[in-house]
Amino acid sequence: MSAGGAGSDAHRSAHPSSKVRGSVFKLLRIVFALGLLALVAYFVPWRDQLVYSQAGHVSTVPGTIEGNWRDDTIRFRVDADAAIAAGWPESVEQAVAHHTSLEVRRADLGSDGKLAGFDWRPGMLRVFRGLEPRGLFFALVLIVFGALVAILRWQRLLAVAGCVTTYANAFRLSFLGLFFNLIVPGLTGGDVVKAVLVVREHPERRADALMSVIVDRGLGLVVLIGLAACVTLLPASLMPSPHFKELRLPVLLTFTGVLGGMWLVMHPWPRRMLRLDRLIEKLPQKERLRKLDGALRIYAHHPFEMTIAVLLSVINHASLAFGLYQLGHAFGDTQLSYLEYLGIASVANTISSIPIAPGGWGVGEAAYGSLFHLMGAPATLGIAVSVTYRLISVGLGLAGGLFLLMPGGRKVRDEIHEEEEKESAA
Repeated sequence: MSAGGAGSDAHRSAHPSSKVRGSVFKLLRIVFALGLLALVAYFVPWRDQLVYSQAGHVSTVPGTIEGNWRDDTIRFRVDADAAIAAGWPESVEQAVAHHTSLEVRRADLGSDGKLAGFDWRPGMLRVFRGLEPRGLFFALVLIVFGALVAILRWQRLLAVAGCVTTYANAFRLSFLGLFFNLIVPGLTGGDVVKAVLVVREHPERRADALMSVIVDRGLGLVVLIGLAACVTLLPASLMPSPHFKELRLPVLLTFTGVLGGMWLVMHPWPRRMLRLDRLIEKLPQKERLRKLDGALRIYAHHPFEMTIAVLLSVINHASLAFGLYQLGHAFGDTQLSYLEYLGIASVANTISSIPIAPGGWGVGEAAYGSLFHLMGAPATLGIAVSVTYRLISVGLGLAGGLFLLMPGGRKVRDEIHEEEEKESAA
């Protein structure tokens, strides 16, 4: 009895420490996200800027755009106290000296894909003030449609795992997951809530229900990386910007590595060579890992359903990219094509899916801003598109909270809290 009591005391003493470590880790993620957002905000041009490129050298000067910044020709008034470096055209120096605005025309891309001449970068506030509501509405519709397709994919994956449910129920669980991902700081993500709730509904197939959530998220990520790889391999005739070639090698290496890892885990021959089953037997919580491993291999025996899931993932990501394309045009972008938005969204969303910041905030803005700049569009525009997309996602998550106001909402909250306590104690 005393030994059992000692073991129980040890478990109780370890449990608070694990919760403290988890809380510290979550706090560090929030601090990291805030720091990254602050860094992005520091480098974002909040004021309008005139840009001059010549022989590979790029200079900027602050001022005010007079007219519509979307036009190919504008008037720009340089700040009176701005320092004009050597190399600027004489017309700029004269405009500054006489405190007048000058007319500038946007330069065309050279044979190397770079601008040679004038360009301008609107400040972030100007970009948001010019947002067209019609484009925002179409973007919202497309993003919601993509979410509905993703829910259909998960419903079908649940059926493959033997956890049959209706689309309405999968919809409810998915939006509850989005809500708790935003509101409850004690959970690691909306996928955790989805897993908890679906496990509660299928207690006899706990591992299968949990694995459906993991496979759903993993499959979506694999297809996202695959789309990025496809875009980098497109011929120059279909891709106006040549800069995606710079991303080809890292994207292809990532995609090849992911496919190789899936083959090692799923195919019988490498499993035998690597002795994965023996390895699992030596790991902590081997019983749980064995069940999850068995649940994962269920999907290998349903190639038709997995093909449908891949196609649904492609539709989901293509719809999202089209929504971002509409957002970009609502902000005034006229430079980037849909295929370029598809490539940018695939790469940026892959990067922001790395769980180093809550909801990808900060990471996504840095990725979108950098990729827009790489494609020759203003980084300000990329950051505005990313921020608006995340705000739409926040709105969808808040809408998911409406399910808690319906009958049975309190029971859902209690079940999530109870399951979280059980997982923490395991």
